[in-house]
Amino acid sequence: MAIKLHRCSGTFVKIGGHPCWKAQKALDDAGIDYELVLHSMLRPRRPEVERMTGQRKVPFIEFEDGTILRESTEIAARAKAGTLMPEPPPPAAEPPAAPTP
Repeated sequence: MAIKLHRCSGTFVKIGGHPCWKAQKALDDAGIDYELVLHSMLRPRRPEVERMTGQRKVPFIEFEDGTILRESTEIAARAKAGTLMPEPPPPAAEPPAAPTP
C-alpha cells in the first residue's frame, strides 16, 4: 500500500524535537516506503493542508484510501510498533439464502 508523508519543506532540520523529522525518521527506521510531499514551513501558506485535514499542521500521513493520520507522535509510535497501516475493512457478510419452497 502506498502512503504519502506530508511534511514541511524544512528537510534540513534533523533534530528529535522537530515533528516532521520525528515522523520521517520513524518511517525510515521502520523501513516503510512512502512518497514525500513537501509543504511550506509557514502555516499561513498551507491552505492545501487545511483543505485535506481541517488544520494547517504537518506532518500527516495520507493513506491510499484517502484516510489521514495526524500527529507526529502517533505516526512515530505506530511506525515503530508496525501498526501504521490501517486495518482493511472486514469482508461484507453474505445475505442469508432465500428459503426454498
